[in-house]
Amino acid sequence: MFDQTEIRLVSGSTIRVGRVEVLYNGEWGTVCDSGWDMQDAQVVCRSLGFGQALEAVSGAGFGEGTGTIVLDDVNCSGNEEDIFQCGNAGLGISNCGHGQDAGVRCAQFPSANIRLINGSNPTEGRVEVFYNGTWGTVCDSYWDDYDAHVVCQSLGFAAFGVANFRATFGEGTGPIWITETKCKGDEMDLLDCPHTSPPHYCEHRYDAGVQCNPRSTLRLVGGSSKLEGRVEMQLNGQWGSVCTDNWDRNAANIVCRSLGLGQARYMYFDSAFGESNLTNAYNFDCQGFQPSILRCGRIGVNNCQYRRNAGVRCYEGILAPVRLAGGPSLQEGRVEILYNGEWGTVCDRGWTVFDKPSDIVCHSIGLGNAEATYGGGRYEQGTGPMVLDDVFCPIPSVTSIIQCRSEGFGVGYCNPSAEAGVRCGRSPQASIRLAGGSSRNEGRVEVLWQSQWGTVCDNGWDLTDANVVCRTLGLGPALEAISYAGFGQGAWAIVLDNVNCTGDEDSVFQCQHAGMGVHDCEHGEDAGVRCAPSPLGSVRVVNGSSRYEGRVEVYYDGKWGTVCDDFWDDTDASVVCRMLGLGDNGTAVGCSTYGEGSGDIVLDNVRCLGNETDLYSCPSNRPLRHDCKHSEDAGVQCLNTRAIRLVDGPSNSEGRIEVLYNGTWGTVCHDQYDMNAAYVACRSLGFNYALEAVRYAGFGKGTGPVILDDVRCYGAEEDLFHCSHRAPFDNICQHHKDAGVRCYSGSTPSKVLILNYC
Repeated sequence: MFDQTEIRLVSGSTIRVGRVEVLYNGEWGTVCDSGWDMQDAQVVCRSLGFGQALEAVSGAGFGEGTGTIVLDDVNCSGNEEDIFQCGNAGLGISNCGHGQDAGVRCAQFPSANIRLINGSNPTEGRVEVFYNGTWGTVCDSYWDDYDAHVVCQSLGFAAFGVANFRATFGEGTGPIWITETKCKGDEMDLLDCPHTSPPHYCEHRYDAGVQCNPRSTLRLVGGSSKLEGRVEMQLNGQWGSVCTDNWDRNAANIVCRSLGLGQARYMYFDSAFGESNLTNAYNFDCQGFQPSILRCGRIGVNNCQYRRNAGVRCYEGILAPVRLAGGPSLQEGRVEILYNGEWGTVCDRGWTVFDKPSDIVCHSIGLGNAEATYGGGRYEQGTGPMVLDDVFCPIPSVTSIIQCRSEGFGVGYCNPSAEAGVRCGRSPQASIRLAGGSSRNEGRVEVLWQSQWGTVCDNGWDLTDANVVCRTLGLGPALEAISYAGFGQGAWAIVLDNVNCTGDEDSVFQCQHAGMGVHDCEHGEDAGVRCAPSPLGSVRVVNGSSRYEGRVEVYYDGKWGTVCDDFWDDTDASVVCRMLGLGDNGTAVGCSTYGEGSGDIVLDNVRCLGNETDLYSCPSNRPLRHDCKHSEDAGVQCLNTRAIRLVDGPSNSEGRIEVLYNGTWGTVCHDQYDMNAAYVACRSLGFNYALEAVRYAGFGKGTGPVILDDVRCYGAEEDLFHCSHRAPFDNICQHHKDAGVRCYSGSTPSKVLILNYC
């Protein structure tokens, strides 16, 4: 009997992909790609305990092996238990070189009771289930994308599927085991969904099917990057161009989204990327809300009025991050979407009727399901435009509200005060851990999502993102953001991609990202962090109007607790500020000025000398020994002598940037000034985001000296003085180049905030 140890996959980015190697005469050797096809790959994947074969890879796609080429001219029927049972030229007989080594890509999970039949590739076909010892079909009564979603996920494909009807993949034979399927989308198996079993009335002409990888049905050709090109579509196994008869913004947006990109930036109608030499030409009619081009109506073949080829240029990534504003906590508020550089609201039309849009909003910012939905008047009215109206999400696979059906961006007839709101539950997803490191302070970042640990892709991964992870885990500041699977490759799902944190988030789920489970990565790109050690020496300030003030909390025995204000003074506060990198000057506050904490009161009677590097190094009672209540929780305000302010703006969140240096206020020149610098300026003022970097004295010309010039920030710096810049006053800049900024935050800091420059 075959043993899995006689075959392996090597040099792939995950355990499910790689060069095929087999054990022969005690040594590992390779397989030649002569005649290598999907049936051969299917046998390899199944023998290794994986799901369907996704690709049969030729031409040493995973690098050249060494040693003997053991198998050549492999010819499997698909039913064999292992590759050695397939027809071949004979063990060790080959006329190949290692440049022809064969490989495979396998799906993650096998499913013993479901299969796809008669598709053009393993990701699509007629759905058949194994029941009572016999394979049978599924009736398309009530069949929809939720059901397809479950089928695809149970087969190990991406949790996204497009339902097909009326025997698209041919009529089956034998029994029809299931009809009136009504999946919610989160079941692990089709048989777990509510359904009707025999006897029932249905015919094989109504056999249901699915397409689990609709991205493979589209490609962009002839462009200068992956973001643009001539649109080509695969239908029934045949590639063809897309004609321009019904080509519009809706269709272009769906093409871009199906390819994992952002919204359409430009549409082309004049064969801008060259004429296609393909025989087929397709057209279709899209309304804009469909998850895939395959769900658009009236897909036609070779009936184009004009032969011109449609093209598109897409934005890279989702353009509409979501936030909750105006609420009493991070878990609730007015729903706002960033569109065209401005935060706008969502109309409440139908909002309280359907749960799906509000759930999507909550999940997209890393929270749990929506606990309550609200119409206008619940929260303070927003100041931006109404971005979306009449939102409805009929499909299970969307990860952002912008993918739902709506009137379109900026289109609607809603009363400005009728703004949608939501209260989200605490996230069941927001669990995080480090794996594969040599200590608890470092490792591959893994997050818990849908009851499974998954990884984070390193696209855009930087120190700001790493700091959020370290702080969430109760560790010290991030020392390094690790890319390219520096702590080894994960094995399961890639949960987050394109993570972009501001640094103020409580969890990496609250950072901007591509959407839960949405990525274009392999595990060779798994992100990691290295945090400063301090299971006891961790400290944070919470509940202040900015990160420079708040209630002091320390990390002890795996959780956060407070400090009692007995003997609490400025010396103790200064140690805290220095630990947080916020300067050497701190002011002590007591009597739960920043609200009462919860959990343990960890420290009492703290009496620092002032030179300590850790609050636990100061004389105090032993941890948890106290006679205090949370009404005595201690706090700090961290101060220093350098400052930044915004002046001459219409509100306290925008204006010309002025900095204080050696007692003198002056401006910042806009040479090299960009959004990274704007983000640093806003965060140092206690705001969360920068909305715009304003140049050419957009808020008027300042007076006095121009202090900083050629300011170049990465975005993670504490303040503008930490960015690269010319020496103060060393410039020939004039005030017509004074830089400004427009910031956003739910908090309302004062116009001048003393910075904590160390």
